[in-house]
Amino acid sequence: MAPISKLAGFLTVVSMAALGLGVDVRVLARVGARVTLAVTGSLLVLLAISVLLIRGLGLS
Repeated sequence: MAPISKLAGFLTVVSMAALGLGVDVRVLARVGARVTLAVTGSLLVLLAISVLLIRGLGLS
């Protein structure tokens, strides 16, 4: 299972990089600071929920 786990981790990193490279910075500049702040805030909330669940379930 270790090779499959390493491959899954690598493919996850590659897919996240592909998503990031697909972001058009000009579009981000056009939508404005309020939308960017809302997206950043929602990502921080998701991160906080994830960390709380990981710690709460004793997964780390």
